[in-house]
Amino acid sequence: MVKKILVKCLFALVLVFLYLPILWMIIFSFTNTPSFSSWGGFSFDAYKELFTGRDSTAIFEALRNTAIIGVSASLISTLLGTMAAIGINSIRSKKAKAVITNINQIPMVNSEIVTAVSLVLLFGILRTFIQLDGEVQMLNVILAHVTFCTPYVILNVLPRLKQSDNKIYEAALDLGCTPTQALWKVVIPDILPGILMGFVMSFTLSIDDFVITQFNIDGFQTLSTLIYLKAHGKKSLPASMRALSSIIFVVILGLMALINRKPKNKTSKQGAYKK
Repeated sequence: MVKKILVKCLFALVLVFLYLPILWMIIFSFTNTPSFSSWGGFSFDAYKELFTGRDSTAIFEALRNTAIIGVSASLISTLLGTMAAIGINSIRSKKAKAVITNINQIPMVNSEIVTAVSLVLLFGILRTFIQLDGEVQMLNVILAHVTFCTPYVILNVLPRLKQSDNKIYEAALDLGCTPTQALWKVVIPDILPGILMGFVMSFTLSIDDFVITQFNIDGFQTLSTLIYLKAHGKKSLPASMRALSSIIFVVILGLMALINRKPKNKTSKQGAYKK
């Protein structure tokens, strides 16, 4: 009994430690005081500044850049990661499969600063051979995000492939499907939950990344770099940044609640109808 109480208290302390700063930020997004230590009265000035202030154009441009990079990197990572997972799963040698799986995990355990510096050097070498104008600088960030998002897609898709029955794919071939048709009509629908989870994780990692983005960005801003720029050297975030961060948290929380919503029990409904 005492052990259960201690475990619950420890869990509650962890939740407080994780979410109390976020709750504090949301509360202080409804006041116009520049500090987090004193309450200056309830107001929507921070949200007004977010949408109509002098930095609103830069904020929404950064939001647009973040969305473009996140969606593009997630789509490319999902495509590459799904293809790689199917290829890894088809390898018959257990040793070769284990080696490739371990290599895939290196970008996930590697320090972000190492990845960021290596990508800066790579793009610098490419520029010496390929002359690119300033309009494609966003491509550098997209490719950089693809490098660390793809392993997470593979990590989500591989377990679904291991759970699927390969005999269904072989049956589709026996019934006249080509390998491509069997892939799209049998394999992809079976592993679709893993693909979607890989896409969501890639998008979340992309919009959340700062270190790799900061090293490879040039001539534009994303939300993470803009928030760092506005908060760098200051004791507190500007009011508009507090409002923006609060909106992002509430939107993500709503999406997670929607995704994890339990479907209604159809069998119970059917039983109720029969009665």
